[in-house]
Amino acid sequence: MWGGLDSAIQLGLLFAVPALAVAFSFRVIGFPDLTPDGSFVFGAALGATLLRDGHSLSAAFAAAMLGGAAAGLATAGIHLWLRVSKLLSGILVMTMLYSLSLRVMGTSNIPLLNLETFFALLPMQGMLPGIAGTAVPVGLAALAITILLKTELGILLRAAGDNESALALRGIRRGPLLCTGLALTNALAAAGGLIIAQYQGFVDISMGIGLVIICLAAIVIGEILLRPHCVLLLITAPILGMLLYQGTVSLALRFGLPPTDLKVATALLALAFIALDRLRFSGNIATRQIGNHNV
Repeated sequence: MWGGLDSAIQLGLLFAVPALAVAFSFRVIGFPDLTPDGSFVFGAALGATLLRDGHSLSAAFAAAMLGGAAAGLATAGIHLWLRVSKLLSGILVMTMLYSLSLRVMGTSNIPLLNLETFFALLPMQGMLPGIAGTAVPVGLAALAITILLKTELGILLRAAGDNESALALRGIRRGPLLCTGLALTNALAAAGGLIIAQYQGFVDISMGIGLVIICLAAIVIGEILLRPHCVLLLITAPILGMLLYQGTVSLALRFGLPPTDLKVATALLALAFIALDRLRFSGNIATRQIGNHNV
């Protein structure tokens, strides 16, 4: 039992990194970005290729985050300059990233065993050391987002997500803010992809399929439980939600749920929490919680 709990907690903490990225795009900058499905794998592909070729871990993370940031900028550019809708912009870039990831990897799978990895630097033997080790990446990501949102840039990003017309009235251009926000979002998602690839010991081209849906389910679960009214709870909600999601998945698999039904279980779990929230509370959720809840 403890082995299963240990694994569920570790996976929950690791997948909380891309969940924070998705929460940043949906809640902070108000952009329903589907690009993380592609940048998650693209970052892992770039980093794993460099590690395989003998480059350092820091170079691998730098390349992954730069690749993710470029993907975010591409989505922002398509939306801003070609006037493509937000959802379609993300879908187009996500689709292109699939082919780019294959091109970078040269194959559909790269093993990372016996290579220098982030987790090789940490004591991971045992339940508590393993959990502590996997908590490091999400802790750093949460701290970085918290600090960012307290800066002037962070406040402007939140304003761009909450009320675009208010920015226009003050003469502040939305485009550069959107580019910055999406670049940061996808850089974080790409770093999360490389971290998870190192944890599982390989990169696979299909590892990012459905990532945004899983992250949104975690965000919904966390926000319904915490009802965030401040930045700290806004950041904590995806982490708590992903822990509960991975715990539920682990429990369901233990009770015999076929792995092929996990996507259905994810949707039903999110719907169950939404239904519970509607039964407990009434009124507009956006009036009680911070962040953009229109997407």
